Amino acid sequence: MASKPALYPLTFHPVYKEKIWGGRKFAQLFGRELPPEPIGESWDVAAHPNGMSVVDRGELQGMTLGEVLQAYGTDLVGGEEHLEKFPLLFKFIDAADDLSVQVHPDDAYAAAHEGDELGKTELWYVVHSEPGGAIIWGTKPGVTKADFARALEAGGEAVLDCLNRVEVKAGDIFPMSAGMVHALLKGVVVAEIQQNSDTTYRVYDWDRGRELHIEKALDVIDFSPESRSFNYQYARCAKYFELHVVTAPKAQAVDLEGSFHLLTAITEPVALAWAGGNLDLAPGQSCLIPACLSSYEVSSAGVCLLSHLP
Repeated sequence: MASKPALYPLTFHPVYKEKIWGGRKFAQLFGRELPPEPIGESWDVAAHPNGMSVVDRGELQGMTLGEVLQAYGTDLVGGEEHLEKFPLLFKFIDAADDLSVQVHPDDAYAAAHEGDELGKTELWYVVHSEPGGAIIWGTKPGVTKADFARALEAGGEAVLDCLNRVEVKAGDIFPMSAGMVHALLKGVVVAEIQQNSDTTYRVYDWDRGRELHIEKALDVIDFSPESRSFNYQYARCAKYFELHVVTAPKAQAVDLEGSFHLLTAITEPVALAWAGGNLDLAPGQSCLIPACLSSYEVSSAGVCLLSHLP
């Protein structure tokens, strides 16, 4: 039997998602050629039934991330607990219009109600914001489950009066563990690192007529006082992943410590070097650095994001 090619940092074809609220910012910010429809999401490292990354270069070109995981196992991801399902998903989101107000379940609720899905804890890094751009990040202090249920029955301003609107700027970070109600609003582009899940419960959709999931949402929304704390949300995210913002690294050595890393160029190209070669990433491009490479060096004149398991 022929030996398998040696693993190397993997880049992928983006998986684009048409959304009614999507836009063209991935072309403007990253110079990408987009399909003609409004594109709301770009899944850049994904191994999910609703979006599967395909390797775009090197000896493994044409293989899906799922196939690479099956073929290489712990050499790719590190720990044996991740052999059945790749644990993370990295995407960009372009809100040319307001997204629905929504919430995601935790692992236990997803297992009980959504089949083979994980929960969905996530974290946003703001890549771009138009002046006055904002997000919904949790409920206002004092809002209870009963308060919010009544507001959802009334709809419109009653719902918005319960929600915490936060203006944002490029470089801001917002952790959102499962149970935090949230929405990306018009004019904001984010990078998102999350659990490998695509389960969303909409609670309010600006009267656009799409399906809502009120009962499940009320089951899972976290109304505890501490849920409005950045540190509380960040600590809950850190159980699943870490995200580091790296600015202008110069041949910065990084130890993989037995796990894979996801590296994403944001504002400038990134030069990646490892024992077997080197790779340049364009702004907006991500790569998966396999666990078996042990270490690598990263250089850039701008900002890049480094995501990995805790």
